Amino acid sequence: MQFTREIRRLLVAMLGAFGLVALAAVYWAIVGPDTLLLRTDNPRLVEAEARLIRGDITDRNGTTLVTSIINADGSVTRQYLYPETHGALGYASLRYGVSGAEQAYNTLLRGDDLPQDLATYFENGILHRPWRGSDVQLTLDLPTQQEAARAMEGQTGALIALGLPGGEVLALVSQPTYDPNTLDADWEKLTQSAGNPFFNRALQGRYQPGGVLETPLIAAGLLTGYALDAPVENATRPVQVGDVTLNCAALLPSRPLTLREAYAFACPFPFDEMVNNLGFSTIRAALETFRLDRPVNPAGYTLDEPAVIRLRPDNIRAAALGQGELTVTPLQMAILTAAIINDGSAPQPYTLLAVHPPEAADWTPIPPAQTTQPMTTTNTARQLQDMMRLAVNQGAAQNAARPSQDIGGHASVAYSGDESLAWFIGFTTLGGKRGVAIAVVLENSSDPGLAADIGGRVLAAAHARMQPE
Repeated sequence: MQFTREIRRLLVAMLGAFGLVALAAVYWAIVGPDTLLLRTDNPRLVEAEARLIRGDITDRNGTTLVTSIINADGSVTRQYLYPETHGALGYASLRYGVSGAEQAYNTLLRGDDLPQDLATYFENGILHRPWRGSDVQLTLDLPTQQEAARAMEGQTGALIALGLPGGEVLALVSQPTYDPNTLDADWEKLTQSAGNPFFNRALQGRYQPGGVLETPLIAAGLLTGYALDAPVENATRPVQVGDVTLNCAALLPSRPLTLREAYAFACPFPFDEMVNNLGFSTIRAALETFRLDRPVNPAGYTLDEPAVIRLRPDNIRAAALGQGELTVTPLQMAILTAAIINDGSAPQPYTLLAVHPPEAADWTPIPPAQTTQPMTTTNTARQLQDMMRLAVNQGAAQNAARPSQDIGGHASVAYSGDESLAWFIGFTTLGGKRGVAIAVVLENSSDPGLAADIGGRVLAAAHARMQPE
């Protein structure tokens, strides 16, 4: 009988062991795989990531900007082919993640959105074939981007150009930048760089707008019937805002100017008077109508958003003169300018044109959002266009002028702490309702003529590229 009891105990132990094995099998079949995959030290996950072939990135004309090179050991190296596009495209690193366009379209480039049927699972998983992502085509125009990068060489600041009427991003420059091909080796040095090259100034930089806010102010004057052609005595006198003294963007003697002329030379005194005369509600409505009190990103981009600025009677004067709590991104100023040449309606900026999945015969176009944001009336927009043309023909933005090209713009200076900023916003028309809008900001510069010249160079390059053949 003792022997029988031992057999029963052994049987119970074996059944218990089998039960534990069964429970473990159920766990690893249902829960365990996800747990393992989430572990960053999982060798299979690391190896799969190293072998994943991200899709290529091309410009609007099909020129390859970024590609993936398969190494002899099966690992993949991301290769960025044009230095002028580095800041616009971002980076993709196995060690440091993704940023810029690589981040905005990471799901597509990795192929995470692609269907994984049984055949695909067999080929890629069981046969250990690397997973391929889709190619993406961006709205960037490489020659325009290259000219923008050359024009901004040696500067600290940002430039962004939008095509119209759609709002496609044709060029995007943030200086200083970095080389994503050597990112892993340079990471520590780049993170400690005083110029903060990872910060996308064109999309995220919050700057004092200074005199470029005279554009929405004069729109408010047009809408309310404010006298734009009456001479303002001593219009070139400086204006004090806190510790900052504001002057005309161009050196002028003391003399009367109309508000139209004051706009051409970015003289603050007539606008200071207008802010006082029109009052808080009207000025606040003008700034909010142009959506300068809230952030905006291109479709697909997720960026840190600053707090929305609340305009109040006690801060409206400084904000309206571009030296208060209200700060703007270059993208916001490009959108404002786009609204002016788009007869008052601002487009939603975008950067994605088409996607090409692996093995697909053709590209799949990605329709942009067709929504526009009304900012002002058609009549007001066209009057603003003419005043911006006057600023290029006779005012502070003359350096933007190019022969036989319709260019309008506005150049001015702003102050941020002990430093000055040079701004230019402008446009060129292409016939019909087509055109290009641009915003340029230069840090540590008090030369709006330089900003205007950079803007003019890039507008001329875009004009040549965007004309119909």
